[in-house]
Amino acid sequence: MSLKNILVPYDFSDCATDALRVAATLARRSGATVEVVHLYEQLTDFHTENQKIREEIEQKFDMLPRLPFLEGVELRKFMLRQMGLTEIFRNERLADADLVVMGSHGAQGLRGLVGSNTQKIVRMAPMPVLVIKHHAEDFEVRDMVYASNFSPSDVEKFERFLPLIELFDPKVHLVKVNTPKSFERSEDSHRAIDAFLQRHELRKFTATIYNDLSIEEGILNFARGIDADLIAMATHGRTGFFHVVNGSLTEDIVNHTTFPVLSIKL
Repeated sequence: MSLKNILVPYDFSDCATDALRVAATLARRSGATVEVVHLYEQLTDFHTENQKIREEIEQKFDMLPRLPFLEGVELRKFMLRQMGLTEIFRNERLADADLVVMGSHGAQGLRGLVGSNTQKIVRMAPMPVLVIKHHAEDFEVRDMVYASNFSPSDVEKFERFLPLIELFDPKVHLVKVNTPKSFERSEDSHRAIDAFLQRHELRKFTATIYNDLSIEEGILNFARGIDADLIAMATHGRTGFFHVVNGSLTEDIVNHTTFPVLSIKL
């Protein structure tokens, strides 16, 4: 299993460029191709002004390979008209990507995802999605948090993260958050983590049962405590970590997090 195609939805914004920069770093390490997709509305009115707008978009898109950080990276560009972002996975070529790298729109961390394209992609993409929330000149992952309840489906989906893990060889910090609302005996949590470790032989890892008032706070507090470079987890539709972006009690914490988040939907 390896990274061959990395998909980057691109709208010329700074945060989309931050995501493209990270995708370029991953491509250099893995030899993957970066597939950049720009979606735009087909302007049916052939007014001179509309024609000009379309030409300007195409011109900007053509200039993309000149960005210094893309030097030496194999790049494919797609301009798709009249297509919603989540519909891009109907395109067989793009649905084949091994990873989506996206910027989070808005400077407010994950809050910027509310009602945004990024949130939709996280919910719908059939492949892992890496959400980048700040400028990283040279993306590196030394300490990665894998937050999970270690259910059989979580254990199975972890395999989708292995190509990225193999690129960086980070220490993987397994964490199960215990809360008053979703309390589990330590013995049961340890048994679930042991079953995970029997299936996935990790070279460098820690395993922690972390107590906090909510799962979201627990994940973020644990990640801060170890100075993590990345949080990875499987998302359970509208529950799990990304549920937090739908307006939740932990919004204040999430607004200030800058961790990249790697997710795969269950």
